[in-house]
Amino acid sequence: MQTLGMEIHNFALWFFIFSFFGYILECVVLSIENHKLIYNRGFCHLPFCIIYGIGGVGAFLVLSPLKHNLPLLFIASSVSATVLELITARIMIRLFGSFWWDYSKKKYNYKGIICLESSVGWGFLGIFFFCFLNGFMQSIVARIPVQPGKYMAVLLILGYGIDFLYCFIQRLRHPDKIEEIEGRMKVS
Repeated sequence: MQTLGMEIHNFALWFFIFSFFGYILECVVLSIENHKLIYNRGFCHLPFCIIYGIGGVGAFLVLSPLKHNLPLLFIASSVSATVLELITARIMIRLFGSFWWDYSKKKYNYKGIICLESSVGWGFLGIFFFCFLNGFMQSIVARIPVQPGKYMAVLLILGYGIDFLYCFIQRLRHPDKIEEIEGRMKVS
């Protein structure tokens, strides 16, 4: 099955590659900000921050028409990623009473959920995505033979799905026992 010239399993692989790189980015940025090694950044136990997978695949699907207009791409990337953060935080607050980042110490923030600094960063990340990362990722995924790629996609989806379901249920059952996550903000 194909969509936008890509096999559907390639989107799944792409999603998990972006989620993994997002996890790495989060760990590096928080390790630098906190002057100590941070490695627990995802909602689940596996090393993926799926908001980056959603953002990467979503940017490709929605923002591709803007890829040659860098000022407009910057604004659209900033706004769309900031809205995604806001929606994600609202859902997490409703379900768990907390969200997995904290911008409360940054200037021009809204309830620690979004901030100007990150919004500007998302704009630059959108430009980087379309100028460098997107083509590079497509070429990597395109080199994976179809059958192994399909098996990898299914294994990643199943593995992450099981991990997500387990963590989701644990956090709903025991919201007071959520492990300490650097940068996580509890909401009272």
